[in-house]
Amino acid sequence: MEPPCAITARVKKRPDSLRVELLTPIQENALVNNFGEVPEYEGAVKIGFRGITYTVAEGIFVRKRRKLLDKINGEFLGGELTAIMGPSGCGKTSLMNILAGFTTSGVVGEKLLNGMSRDEGVLRRNSCYIMQDDKLQPLLTVQEAMSVAADLKLKCSKQEKQDKIDEIMKSMNLTSHKRTRTVNLSGGQKKRLSIALELLNNPQVLFFDEPTSGLDSVTSKQCVALLKQLAMTGRTVICTIHQPSATIFEMFDHLYVLSSGKCIYQGSVKGLLPYLEEVNLRCPNYHNPADYLLEVATGEYGNYTEILAEKSENGVSQDWRKRQRNSIELESLQHVENLMKSGKITPIRAPPLIFPKASVQKYNCDNSSISKSTKCSPTCRRTSFSYQLLVLLKRNFVILTRDRTLTFSRLLTHAVIALFIGILYYGIGVDASNMLNNFNFVFFTVMFLMMTAFNCITTTFPSELPIIARENFNKWYSLKTYYIAVSLADVPVQVTATIIYALITYFMTHQPIEPYRIGLFLFMCILISLVAQSFGLFIGACMETKNGVIFGPFCLLPFTIFSGFFVQLNASHPYLRWLFHVSFLKYGLEGLMLSILGYDRPKLPCEEADYCHYVYPEKFLGQMDMDQARYWVAVTFLVGLFFAIRIAAFYALKVQIRYNKNRR
Repeated sequence: MEPPCAITARVKKRPDSLRVELLTPIQENALVNNFGEVPEYEGAVKIGFRGITYTVAEGIFVRKRRKLLDKINGEFLGGELTAIMGPSGCGKTSLMNILAGFTTSGVVGEKLLNGMSRDEGVLRRNSCYIMQDDKLQPLLTVQEAMSVAADLKLKCSKQEKQDKIDEIMKSMNLTSHKRTRTVNLSGGQKKRLSIALELLNNPQVLFFDEPTSGLDSVTSKQCVALLKQLAMTGRTVICTIHQPSATIFEMFDHLYVLSSGKCIYQGSVKGLLPYLEEVNLRCPNYHNPADYLLEVATGEYGNYTEILAEKSENGVSQDWRKRQRNSIELESLQHVENLMKSGKITPIRAPPLIFPKASVQKYNCDNSSISKSTKCSPTCRRTSFSYQLLVLLKRNFVILTRDRTLTFSRLLTHAVIALFIGILYYGIGVDASNMLNNFNFVFFTVMFLMMTAFNCITTTFPSELPIIARENFNKWYSLKTYYIAVSLADVPVQVTATIIYALITYFMTHQPIEPYRIGLFLFMCILISLVAQSFGLFIGACMETKNGVIFGPFCLLPFTIFSGFFVQLNASHPYLRWLFHVSFLKYGLEGLMLSILGYDRPKLPCEEADYCHYVYPEKFLGQMDMDQARYWVAVTFLVGLFFAIRIAAFYALKVQIRYNKNRR
């Protein structure tokens, strides 16, 4: 019997693939000549690269450069499903990030689009990058996630958007899960939803980083079968894959193999083993060719990297792409089709969408470049900034209403703590003998509002960063639009929680029942919480959750020490007094004290003692170095600080996303 992994013109059936007889599918706009050359698709996009070298810096004190990719070349065609393979650390993900435009620093070489130097903006508008981790909004349903993506990407009527959503969800077999929250989806369903979200704007180039990662063998077959179907519609589909099964391996049209940053093979799957045999590397009988390839790349049979890289001319040679190509990949696809019909795997179909012609010139936004049958044309009809902001605000409000930790727990915590503090300090606001206790109550209010607002955003915002990176990179919205939306969406919840706490404690502690004092007290509490929330947003944009929880309170410690509670301004060292003037807690504490004791509040009764030292509120304010404090100064400082930190947090977010791109 012929060795099963020695793939020749006559293909034997293998037990693990369970092949069926070949039925050649009809491919529209596809021409396969007698020499087995690559079929041509009308409007297909060709992604190429020449002499790509990628280096990264390593070390902290001594910065060294490490070369991950070494002058590699390649060409990926439309209508093909391309697999980038190689052992761990060979540069697969690095190459994918470079081709998708996700990584730009440290890259030397030429990237091509249809044989010409490419414009990154043009490619990004007509491509999508689906990363290894399926980062989706967990609290949205499938239908809501698709609707949000359609609203952000497409500018057409509501009915046309819904028709497009229904069409794609049906093709992805997600219709029955439209009311399921994404957090409850399986791994394969999340992967299909990630693809469906990006198909809304009809991308012609799709990049996938490890699409089968974390999936079982059956779900992996479904996923790769879907990618195969997408490629057959004329799209350029490129993915990295680590160790596929024999059946999945044979589904790929084009194979690009890396080892130690060099290309050791570029060509058809069928041509791989004959290619290796030319350098005396023969696959053992009944051995998965993909496994054997990785064994060769890792040097298990000797160091063949340089030999194979020279043989493939580091990716320049196209000989094994044009030679040895036949219907093997179509046969494996037919095998998957039969499995679908028999019900052994989930049926999947690529959406029957019509593409604009994919030449570089046709990418320009003119009427001739858009197919008349395409109802929603996202490439040239982009939604406005105000509309995207409205959509993002609606999405954030939906998430907030379903997030128990960020919304309901916060409101409940403020109410419970307010009742506890109200009982503890009950009635202290009208008695001069409790002036120090009243001061302690005000300081606790400042600290409580600061820490709750700070911690809520610090522990939740970093988890949004991967979602932001994916959606922003795939041109869902601008980073500025998202930041404004996330900044505005949480303000009503924080303000409501603050007002609940302030009103309960204000009345239970028997502070003066005067409308203007109540207003000043509430306004100052709101400002303190919003400034603290801004600090939390800044720390969350700069650090991961675990680092933010540790270093965040440490950053707030100086503001606490120089708030005027532990030591007063006049009692501190002259060289440290400037720190009081930059502590927002000092201004918050002064604002609250002035709201309840300032503005010529009359003499307080002394009911529980023969002598009360602070029967006159002005005397206590003078003792606390607040006799020269002004409420409007505190408001001005806190408002200015609020906007300054929000702007700083936006730029920190930009830097963090750029850093994450370079770190991948």
